[in-house]
Amino acid sequence: MSSEDDGPLFWHPARQLDGKRHAIRQDRPPRGWSKVRALCGSLLDPAPVSSTEWLLYPTCRACWDGVVRRQVPDFPCTAPEEDQPPEER
Repeated sequence: MSSEDDGPLFWHPARQLDGKRHAIRQDRPPRGWSKVRALCGSLLDPAPVSSTEWLLYPTCRACWDGVVRRQVPDFPCTAPEEDQPPEER
């Protein structure tokens, strides 16, 4: 993972784009921002949104998958050996 992937995420409802919540790789700017790219590649306009939009807009599936890929390893954890006693696992 790059250091860019380690930073905070902010979810923003994109009324003018597609009516879904998208993830951006930064904290919420205090006074808004210029257009930014979401994890899915969509260009988001920082239009103000209502609390209703926060609650009702579905999450962008591509952004969600991007977040999962950032936080879940691509390989499974190694399982304990079956022949070891439980206290040694």
